[in-house]
Amino acid sequence: MRHRLTNPRFWIMVFAVGWLLMVFASIAFWPEPGGESPDELAAEVTKALRAHDFHQLQPLLALGGEDVAKSTVEHLRAAQVERGFYRDGAVVVEYTHAGTRAEFRLPVEVQDGRFVVNPVLTPTG
Repeated sequence: MRHRLTNPRFWIMVFAVGWLLMVFASIAFWPEPGGESPDELAAEVTKALRAHDFHQLQPLLALGGEDVAKSTVEHLRAAQVERGFYRDGAVVVEYTHAGTRAEFRLPVEVQDGRFVVNPVLTPTG
């Protein structure tokens, strides 16, 4: 037994198996994109925009990925996000920029049973 514990091959194998188990566990428990409800989605979008963090916003988007998330956050970089809420099928974000209050709307869609925003206009019908 002592020989096994001092053998480097044993520890390399233990490390490799442990690493594979960690990868499989992280994939299995990876959070689904979007929110469980429109109100939860609005709270997450507001939190991401307040933090000016496109990495937080990206998993909440239906389309566009990193480029759209960066662009959206960049447009609000100089603004102060007041609040966000769900109304009439969209997340409404109220913000102040240079003393002027404004709002913008992000349409909400359902994908795989989760609510996501779609800042990219897509034709329907």
